[in-house]
Amino acid sequence: MDDMSAEKLLELNRRFYNKLADPFADSRHQPAPGFSRLLAYLPEGYDSVLDVGCGEGRFGRFLAEEGFDGAYRGIDFSEKLLVAAAARLPADLDSAFRVRNLAAEGALDGLGRFSLIACLAVLQHVPGRERRARLLREMGEHLQPEGRLFLSTWQFLDSPRQREKIVPWEEAGLDPAVLEPDDYLLTWRSGGFGLRYVVYINAAETERLATEAGLRIVDSFRADGREGDLNLYTVLEAASL
Repeated sequence: MDDMSAEKLLELNRRFYNKLADPFADSRHQPAPGFSRLLAYLPEGYDSVLDVGCGEGRFGRFLAEEGFDGAYRGIDFSEKLLVAAAARLPADLDSAFRVRNLAAEGALDGLGRFSLIACLAVLQHVPGRERRARLLREMGEHLQPEGRLFLSTWQFLDSPRQREKIVPWEEAGLDPAVLEPDDYLLTWRSGGFGLRYVVYINAAETERLATEAGLRIVDSFRADGREGDLNLYTVLEAASL
């Protein structure tokens, strides 16, 4: 995907999250059911977390409620969501937030290494396979030895209910010819109307991306949503371990 097309998709999602930051954050008061299943895969003695695309801090709040008291760093492209995250996380948690464009090369530069990196329901919003592969590789490079990476992607094509949200690209004024095969435009209707870009990343593509990034899949499972399987969770670590 060329840079101009990617930027149009990023701008579409910027508008979405800036306009609907409050209702989006309000829809995520409770932790996703899949979070509890991730607890079994936490690195032993983990003391630092990088939440890539942290949004309103949902995963950080969950970890704090489970007793995490280390360093939590959240990055996102939406300043409004980061403000919400800072307000919602416990005041005594060592937390800090930065605005970053996750589709840009070097998105994680200067952040250091972490025992746990989370990228939950985020990779699906990064336009262009090359950019997604680069971000996953950079996340792997920012893991500490024995560190782990938690990834989740939305399996919306497997749900008839979610497929009803798909609309033609023309509704956003975009030419589908410049996009990639698994790119979709979906509606949001809770607390306001919005359009956002989402790419479908299934288990096979996740495995390909992981291999290219030098990562090994420890385990994977599906959870969340009314159906109980709307998100694909993948636990990864360096392939050399």
